[in-house]
Amino acid sequence: MTMKLHLKRGRSAILISEYAPTMSNDDADKEAFYDNLNSVLQTVPFKDRFFLLGDFNARVGLDAQTWPRVLGQHSVENENSNCSLLLQTCSEHELAVTNTYFQQANKYKTTWQHPRSKYWHMIDHVITRQRRLKNVHSTRAMRGTGMWSDNRLVAVS
Repeated sequence: MTMKLHLKRGRSAILISEYAPTMSNDDADKEAFYDNLNSVLQTVPFKDRFFLLGDFNARVGLDAQTWPRVLGQHSVENENSNCSLLLQTCSEHELAVTNTYFQQANKYKTTWQHPRSKYWHMIDHVITRQRRLKNVHSTRAMRGTGMWSDNRLVAVS
């Protein structure tokens, strides 16, 4: 889903919400999803503010040195197999995973609880252009929201 908000001086904010294939999907489905996402990202004007929001089913890991400006220093856990497609897309489009840029307790970073292990993971992300990171002051998972979901809401300010 894509939403365009009109701002002052002829500028816009583009919000893209998505749900990526899970780990159990085959590679062809994942590649088709990212091909489609790349096509959408290419249509976003460079002058517009932009946020990519959603459940990427990707644990991005801790390797900020390999992915400079894509990942910050405050991620959690190891990456999973869905990680590389997301980080490559972010790198190609000069995007940053904002969830990894803010130091806070893990309970405010993790967004999904595995049903069997009950371990919490960060798989829902807020992504923006690297040059706009200075406009993002916080990204955190919201605990205790009054809705049923296996994912926590993620707020950005």
